[in-house]
Amino acid sequence: MNICRHIIDEATYKPSPNHSGVIVPRLVVIHYTADNSLSGALSWLCSRQSNVSAHLIIGKRGELYQLVPFNLKAWHAGISSWKGKRYVNGYSIGIENVGKGDEWPEPQIDKLLEVLDAIIENYDIEDIVGHDQVAPGRKFDPGPRFPWHLIQERYTN
Repeated sequence: MNICRHIIDEATYKPSPNHSGVIVPRLVVIHYTADNSLSGALSWLCSRQSNVSAHLIIGKRGELYQLVPFNLKAWHAGISSWKGKRYVNGYSIGIENVGKGDEWPEPQIDKLLEVLDAIIENYDIEDIVGHDQVAPGRKFDPGPRFPWHLIQERYTN
């Protein structure tokens, strides 16, 4: 998996209009869509009326879509902060995972890890966090069943 001009070559590109400005990614924020429909998530995140987006969506079977190039601000974290720095959208890559957080199918997690490998190889990422960590009390994804141990094992020095 390669990234060229801020787009993953193995992703299906479906542009969202919900982005603004140029960013330098330093953080990855992991989300879930809160429903089980890949087509519904794509439709919502690519709708101008939603006013939300993410850089990527990963389906339960490992389907991968890119909606916003990594160097543009996707509107995924809302009111948020990390380590005292506000407006997480201005320095993060948002990855939506189809589902409600109650299950994390192996193909979806495998694709997420593959994507994270490519992102970390191409950008100076300082942390990988959940939406709940940057918007505590307001958001609860990716939820308690997300396999954080896999992220820690793979990306912690």
